[in-house]
Amino acid sequence: MKKLLLILLCPFFLISQNYTQEFDSLVEVKNYDLAVKILEHYLSKTPEDVVLIELMGDAYGFQSQWSKAVVAYKSLLDLDPNSVTYHYKYAGVLGKLAKEERKLSGIGQISKVKTSFLTAAKLDPTHINVRWALVELYTQLPSFLGGSYEKALIYADQLKQLSKPNGYFAKAYVFENSSREDLAKINYKNGLYSLNELECFQSVLSHSTHLSMHVNSLHFLIAKACVLHNTQLTIGQQHIHYYMEAISSKDSKSLEEAYLIQSQLFKLQNNVSEALSAIEQALLLKPDFKAALKERQLILLLKP
Repeated sequence: MKKLLLILLCPFFLISQNYTQEFDSLVEVKNYDLAVKILEHYLSKTPEDVVLIELMGDAYGFQSQWSKAVVAYKSLLDLDPNSVTYHYKYAGVLGKLAKEERKLSGIGQISKVKTSFLTAAKLDPTHINVRWALVELYTQLPSFLGGSYEKALIYADQLKQLSKPNGYFAKAYVFENSSREDLAKINYKNGLYSLNELECFQSVLSHSTHLSMHVNSLHFLIAKACVLHNTQLTIGQQHIHYYMEAISSKDSKSLEEAYLIQSQLFKLQNNVSEALSAIEQALLLKPDFKAALKERQLILLLKP
């Protein structure tokens, strides 16, 4: 069936030249295998098409084939070393590869990751995604590899200059990971208050449009802030839904963590059955998830 669909779709690729739209359609239904097959077919015809090479790198990234994605983005960087997008994507998948390998060959890539992210930040002082990447990188790296909460906060401050909500939630992320819960809570609260400064939070947008306007991590953090402060719970539900719909191997928070947040939101809304259903989904994905096991016990105490 897939072969038949491939045969039917490939001519459309050849005729329309609208690679991105077709690729996005397949990604939306998470049919990454077919996307790769179609892209491979077309690249065999035009192997130097940079649009196709970038889409192929994206497809490999969605499949967690980091080494193949690195090759694709590196070839694009060789062609255009001043592209912010290529530096950002190359550093991102290289970081995933290093984390996956967990050995000296992976650790040796960290300096390349930092160099590409920093180059992208310098090339575009207004690039929000790059600064989020640097916040996460410096927060998650151990100090002996160059991790630094202070450096992470520098880029969180830069985010705040570009977008107050992004800045507040980035700071909350750093403070939470550095065990400064009081400061994290303050910034989560400020982040929620500042959401109305963004046009996309003031109007109803399509799902795809809304997702394209944010780093997916922001949706997770907004939902978490709603749980932490027991406020705007409906907004929190919307954002954890956005996060779960768009989640991919590129995101740092797992699906089971998202289900935990969703469960906590339902619990705060006194919807015990939905809260229990969500937490069971989390435990289905990760049976030894301690936080979910604890939350399940709390929910069961609320059952009539």
